[in-house]
Amino acid sequence: MGKNNSTNLRVGFHSIEMLLKLSPENIKKIFVPANRDDDRALSLISMAEKLSVSVERKKSLSQHPEAILKNEVNLGLSDLKKYEENIQHDNPTFLVIDNVIDPRNLGACIRSGAASNVAGVIINKHHCSPITPLVRQVSAGGTESIQIFTVTNLINCLKHFEKLGYLILGTSEHSDAMHTDLNLNKPILVIMGSEEDGMREKTLEKCSQVCTLSKNKTINSLNVSVATGVVLFEIARQKLA
Repeated sequence: MGKNNSTNLRVGFHSIEMLLKLSPENIKKIFVPANRDDDRALSLISMAEKLSVSVERKKSLSQHPEAILKNEVNLGLSDLKKYEENIQHDNPTFLVIDNVIDPRNLGACIRSGAASNVAGVIINKHHCSPITPLVRQVSAGGTESIQIFTVTNLINCLKHFEKLGYLILGTSEHSDAMHTDLNLNKPILVIMGSEEDGMREKTLEKCSQVCTLSKNKTINSLNVSVATGVVLFEIARQKLA
């Protein structure tokens, strides 16, 4: 089974441990490196066996465990609309990823989204990295713990949320408004683009508010995953205040 093109493959302790916590019934089998008898590996095996999940030692693996899922669920815009209807009362935050091609950056953004308790992640299908095993591994379990929706027409998606009254927030080093000066305690979509080019111009035009994350005159642009964490945790702080 090809490691880079298997959509139902999960790699790494974080991802598999999260699956065991949230949906063990969807795990077909877990493979653990045959040469690993350390506490981390033994704990994973014990956890799987208690949940009646099949585990097998595999000589071809040298470091990271792998898991094969029974079913891979892909969520789109129609799923997103139904999901949003059920959580409107929760003052939700959605992270939107636009123009992020690097899988490590995408994985790190999703990790920040999960850690800051966003309601879901919306990915622009044609302008972002797909959810690969590397993305899942870098997300450290984030892809397994939150809802991820892939949309083919991001502009239509933004229009839908705009009609629902969501704040559509973008980030730009050229903005005069600091994120910490804004009222972010409301239903909100936060759009993050690549650090090289930012979000696409069409996406930027749909933002109802654009902010900057730094007033440093020498270096005021951040890696997209760092920027994602900065803005999401400020939103989480305001919503908990």
